[in-house]
Amino acid sequence: MKNPFLFGKVVTGEHFCNREKEKRLLEENLKGGQSVVIISPRRMGKSSLLAVVTKNLEDQDIICGGVDFLPLKSVPKILNEMIRVCAEMMLKDESNIKRFLKLTADVFKRTRIAIEPNSDGSGFSVKPEISLPVDMRMGLSEALNGLDNFLGKKGRKGVMVLDEFQEILAMDRLGEHSLEAEFRTIMQSTKNVAFAFLGSKASTLTEMFMDPKRPFFQAAKILELGSMDKKSLSVYVEERFRAVGIKVKDAERIPELVRGHPDYAQRLCSHIFDFISVDHMDKKVLEMEDRILRQGMKQMIEACSLIFIPEWEAYPVRQQQVLSLLADHGPLKRVPAVFLAEYEMSNTTFNTAVKELLRKGTVKLDNQSRYEVMDSIFSQWITKRH
Repeated sequence: MKNPFLFGKVVTGEHFCNREKEKRLLEENLKGGQSVVIISPRRMGKSSLLAVVTKNLEDQDIICGGVDFLPLKSVPKILNEMIRVCAEMMLKDESNIKRFLKLTADVFKRTRIAIEPNSDGSGFSVKPEISLPVDMRMGLSEALNGLDNFLGKKGRKGVMVLDEFQEILAMDRLGEHSLEAEFRTIMQSTKNVAFAFLGSKASTLTEMFMDPKRPFFQAAKILELGSMDKKSLSVYVEERFRAVGIKVKDAERIPELVRGHPDYAQRLCSHIFDFISVDHMDKKVLEMEDRILRQGMKQMIEACSLIFIPEWEAYPVRQQQVLSLLADHGPLKRVPAVFLAEYEMSNTTFNTAVKELLRKGTVKLDNQSRYEVMDSIFSQWITKRH
């Protein structure tokens, strides 16, 4: 029997967790030309949500494209990818190859646009070839304003998703001529393209769009994507199990255990399905009893080591110690001296480390201004490592 749960990748269709309210809100804003920034903790389903939203928008005759900034580690790579995506968005409307090549030759003065058929026969891929040194501002302006003008002439609207957008900060620090400032200046002039900004470093993205001193201050509507409500996530769990003929009782215990985290709900249910399939192939009713939930959580946390170990090893020792302290004793507003003594740590050292963890989005302040590890499953994994 096929496992009905899927995680660790962008999911759409039946595998997409219920986010009806957020989906409608994003569609309405982007369709109306309003740019948005989606801020949330890691693995909350931002990319999956935008994949579903853009699919729905494309069904409504809106041209969509997207750029993932995570692998783009230089300004030329960013320019090349922006040009490629803008050209591909034009290709979605202009299917005549000769007209498309003439059009791009008129738009991209400093870049030769080549196309080649996809190996699977599904269409064509765009291959930009920047033959001249391209000024950063000129290259971005040429790509985005060219796309905007094209859409305007066609009477069309477009949406561009910029994933891991905060990564542009690592490319340069040129003040008013920074990549951040150039994006903002050009974005202000577009009339037919709305932007969706995403990122896994929530605190950095928040600062970019909420700091009055930054170029993107008030440039987009900020939408926070938090935990899912218990009812929506429970219904999703019930529906996925029902798809393979299993009726679930007490499904609301799943969102309680994972604190409404959709990715962890998928992971937990996937592990539960695996072991009940092996032990009870004819099981038609599943009760979320303590034994099953404990076994599922144990297997999920062990499997998540593949994610957590590289992340853990990337933190300096002092930040690891603060994470261990908070995982064992948090949430904490004031850290007792006895906890600090265990790690031979002063208050100053703790404050320095926790400030950096807040910036990274690994630690957060709860509604009582107490420090806690953002990811509750990561926190449990840290505790179990001791």
